[in-house]
Amino acid sequence: MSQNFLTPTDWKSAAWWRNRSNEERLFHAKIPARFRNMEVDIPPVAAHWINNYEEGNSLFIHGKPGTGKTVLAQEVMRHLIAKGMSARFVSADQYIEMLKDTFDSDNLLPEMYSSPYLVKYVQGVFDVVLLDGVGQERETEFSVHEIGSLIRRRYENVRSVIVTTTLGITDFNRRYGDRVKSAVLEMGEVRVS
Repeated sequence: MSQNFLTPTDWKSAAWWRNRSNEERLFHAKIPARFRNMEVDIPPVAAHWINNYEEGNSLFIHGKPGTGKTVLAQEVMRHLIAKGMSARFVSADQYIEMLKDTFDSDNLLPEMYSSPYLVKYVQGVFDVVLLDGVGQERETEFSVHEIGSLIRRRYENVRSVIVTTTLGITDFNRRYGDRVKSAVLEMGEVRVS
């Protein structure tokens, strides 16, 4: 990405985010610098998911640490951005931290974030959210509830989520509860080894 774009500080709709240029949508996706220029061969099951993508489809990418889950997930997200989707990369830890930072700010994020509305955008405005490292966040009642709520909310509102985790589906459902079970069972599944 050679160009920087301004991040709006006022509320923007899903259509506004979707109607940016491909380069601007990539900028706003905030793929971490370490992964930004990495490419990976997309396995056939993930390629099939991309080619048959419909609004609200989600993807569950799991495997052991260091197997390339994040690199694959951001590559899948890039393909969806190229198809005109708005997207955002956020780690599970970052999401929990953002929620806590809204507590004293009238449910808006402080200036250190790119937008005061970022939590709301992640919860339901961006077409696709890449939720990275789920299950690696500190396991508290709050974090388990909020990660589960995010996945459930996006599922109910026909918004896509790409989850990367070291947990298998059974362990994931056990940790985040029955309320995410339907959402997870409807996700495409890619096991990275």
